[in-house]
Amino acid sequence: MNYHDSERLHGIFESIGYCEAPDAKHADVVIINTCAVREKPERKLFSELGRLRKIKLQRPDMIIGVAGCMAPREADVLKKSAPYVDILIGPRSLYRLPELLYNAQKHDQRIKALNLDDDPTPITPVSRSNRISAWVNIMFGCNYSCSFCAVPSARGKEVSRRPEEILDEIELLHSQDYKEITLLGQSVNAYGRDFAYKIKDSKEIDPDERVDFSWLLTQIDNQFPDLRIRFTSPHPQLFTDRLINTIADLPTVCEHIHLPLQSADDEVLHSMRRNYSFEKFQNIVSKLRKAIPDMGVSTDIIVGFPGETEEKFRKSLHAMTELKFDQAFMFAYSPRRHTEAFDFKGEISGDIQNRRLQELIESANKSFNRINKQLIGTTFEVLVEGPSAKNPARMSGRTRSNKTMIFDAPKSTIGTLIKVRATESFLWGFKGEATKPHSVRAQTVSEKLRIIS
Repeated sequence: MNYHDSERLHGIFESIGYCEAPDAKHADVVIINTCAVREKPERKLFSELGRLRKIKLQRPDMIIGVAGCMAPREADVLKKSAPYVDILIGPRSLYRLPELLYNAQKHDQRIKALNLDDDPTPITPVSRSNRISAWVNIMFGCNYSCSFCAVPSARGKEVSRRPEEILDEIELLHSQDYKEITLLGQSVNAYGRDFAYKIKDSKEIDPDERVDFSWLLTQIDNQFPDLRIRFTSPHPQLFTDRLINTIADLPTVCEHIHLPLQSADDEVLHSMRRNYSFEKFQNIVSKLRKAIPDMGVSTDIIVGFPGETEEKFRKSLHAMTELKFDQAFMFAYSPRRHTEAFDFKGEISGDIQNRRLQELIESANKSFNRINKQLIGTTFEVLVEGPSAKNPARMSGRTRSNKTMIFDAPKSTIGTLIKVRATESFLWGFKGEATKPHSVRAQTVSEKLRIIS
């Protein structure tokens, strides 16, 4: 979501006549788009601002702005420690950038747009960094109050985009020959809750239809049957049987779910305000794999949360292999200001956090390697994304289950779907051999038929 916000900012600049500068020294405007999930980006921001301050002393007319989640969360700190910052713009107010920039340049005003009640849905230009896969916001904000999470204080309450706007954006991307769309939302499967499940003033939608995330996926599948559809990130509490059956039924929806667990201990989950038990999470994963046997499941795990004992950590360690996650993003708990957990007692020392994190990573990596090794010899449908970053002589792409595949194929295959047989496995995917011819048709419904209990 943060990357896509940067694409929107870039698109807005281009729409008002700006072009990208070669570096900050030659820029008229520098905007730093920030993330507030962890402490490290915060340190990087203040380091970068210190560097920009030196440039601004030589070029006082240069405009410096801070956008993204840290702008509303750390406005008081930024005002005190970086008074040379001209613009603060929160993630709900990106569409206001031209107005803020004009006032900062013409009236020498220090401008803020940090209102969490701003409507985040106005359509903005987008300068996309990829010509094959694209991100599409379907909703903004979050109504959950996870005790460790900085997002609600930065992005505000849930607001769903109108379905016709989403479908129009996907139609434009489809006409531009994009092959894959990733739907974005802080809790993406909460889509439509603020519609009360009905939109009575739309001519295109039956007023008796339940307009939720399952409904939206079905509309996209009906209108764009040759696309690949992904989404991130759903909340376990809202992962219903209706959604599982919808995913299993739709040929466009890729067989990959990123489902954040955070902890496998119920007491820690309760302290995190996650609103589900480990047993419920297990049941969701079990139902997904029963309905869709080749489903890839990835997750997030936090270790060292306040009050996490060694026994509670062991439950998360065991869950990594028990649930056979295909990928995981693993972190040591990072205290964030303006969150409930910031004041929790039972803080875990950094040494213990790091030891637990390393143990979890080592166990997870062994599990990932074991799972991928078992898939050697399998033929996958792969979207060819371009030359491999590590070996530009070979192509790289992703399977429908979101695993990386490295293989030999001509550059003419970039942006196409091809069949590749896995010949060697590694941590995040495979090396493989492309079958010939170097193209495949879209998967049919019969090819993706699932038995749903």
